[in-house]
Amino acid sequence: MKKEYDILIAGYGMLGNLAALLLADMGMSVVVVEKKQATDILLAKSARMDDEVLLILEHLGLMDSIKDLLHPLEGTQIIDKKERVLLEFNQTRRSQFAPLVGFYQPSVQRVLQQKAAAHKNIHLFLGYEVETFEQDNDNVTIYITPTGKQAFVTLTADFMLVCDGQYSRIADFLNIDIKNYNFHSSILCVDTVGKETSSSSQKYAQTIYDAEFPVIKMAKGQEQQRWEFQIETENIEAEQTPEKVRSLLSELNPTNLDIESAFVYNFDSKILERWQDRRVLILGDAAHVMPPYLGMGLSAGIKDLYNLAWKLGLIQEGKASIDLLQTYQKERQADVERLIKLNLWIKRLFQSSRLRWIKSFIPIIPKWFLKRNLDLATSLKADLVGTSKACGRVMHSPKVANHKGDIISFNQALNHNFVVLGFNENPVDALTPRALEYLAMLGTQFIQLTPQKQKFVQDGRYAQNLYDKEGALQIWMKENKAQFLLIRPDRIVYDFCKNKNALNTSVRELERKLSISKVFSEEI
Repeated sequence: MKKEYDILIAGYGMLGNLAALLLADMGMSVVVVEKKQATDILLAKSARMDDEVLLILEHLGLMDSIKDLLHPLEGTQIIDKKERVLLEFNQTRRSQFAPLVGFYQPSVQRVLQQKAAAHKNIHLFLGYEVETFEQDNDNVTIYITPTGKQAFVTLTADFMLVCDGQYSRIADFLNIDIKNYNFHSSILCVDTVGKETSSSSQKYAQTIYDAEFPVIKMAKGQEQQRWEFQIETENIEAEQTPEKVRSLLSELNPTNLDIESAFVYNFDSKILERWQDRRVLILGDAAHVMPPYLGMGLSAGIKDLYNLAWKLGLIQEGKASIDLLQTYQKERQADVERLIKLNLWIKRLFQSSRLRWIKSFIPIIPKWFLKRNLDLATSLKADLVGTSKACGRVMHSPKVANHKGDIISFNQALNHNFVVLGFNENPVDALTPRALEYLAMLGTQFIQLTPQKQKFVQDGRYAQNLYDKEGALQIWMKENKAQFLLIRPDRIVYDFCKNKNALNTSVRELERKLSISKVFSEEI
């Protein structure tokens, strides 16, 4: 049996599940191969996501289904056993969502699985694993077998996405060199249900630094908690018995807690030297593994996916060549390395005398000294971004009104393509014929934004009309001295443009960096 698809996804954890939904929503045919059954994948591994990832979930129309499963958090705190705050990191907010959310992964992923099972463009091979594969200039041929059996099924896809975690057999098969940060760790993860003793712990992911070993605790709901005990690898097996787990919890929380799950998670801190082998692309933990202190491993993997998805879309539509995928690792690796180094800095901080010094002076240290802002959102410095100072960052997404009078987020008003927004001006009128033709070939969405407190303009000439309901977009544009805004399909700001000349210059530069394939250009 042989079947052909646009994309094959290896791994059906939360990253693979979201990859299937996003690519299928863009019109691609997707096949997912997972060695376990759906219910066996529902593991409580990850416990938090940032608001950049929430924008992706909103883009896919998933927020209404899972919003009650997400617990809003402001950031991260380092505390002692008496719950005195030694350092506080508040994360930057760019949307209506909380900057960080805690969640119980099985509950969220169950919803995602239901969405994927019902999608006409998604085909699932559960209980199968990738045995081997081969690729040429046109596609990848993948040989899969039912787990534990020798009955081969042959699948052909234009691309294969590897989303099967840090112990990926496929990544090992490719024999890619590894950049190792020489940090190995084990975590005893415990999920509990029970009322917390402190209201502050409802708002932050907290690391208790002066326990027997560092412990992260975090609310995932009004009565759900996650505890992550940073135990030495050689000792962790002895710590995961039910009696020892309850003993560890009782030392830190006097209330009665019901244990939902307890498991050990081992990991190294490393990055593959290559995240692409021709038509095979590696994402998430299969490409990079980071320490757990900020809990951003899942978010980093989902941002890998968002960076790749729109590029694959252009390639599958014939609008770009496969060379576009060379920008994937270039754009993502700097952010991943920044997160790994920040996690390692926090690890060193636990081992230093600084926290003990701060602890002794808490009564007299000004509160502002103990607080820091932390921005973990994507920040691109090169490749497919423009030249303005603030480009390469995730867009803001306040409330806007559409032509029907519906109040929605700016993110919900956008589709899967590039966006050109004109502030109080139709961007189509500002573009040269060549720039307009190029953007039209890309399927660009044009938006005219009416400022707050002005009459809503609805001329309907080639552009979508939105009203700046809260005035927040106006403030953001003014801060960046921009009349026009060019946004990538993954919600990264390509460029802020102060006038129409700057806009046309930016589009010419985009055309230089992102040339439409010759075949598509000739067809047009």
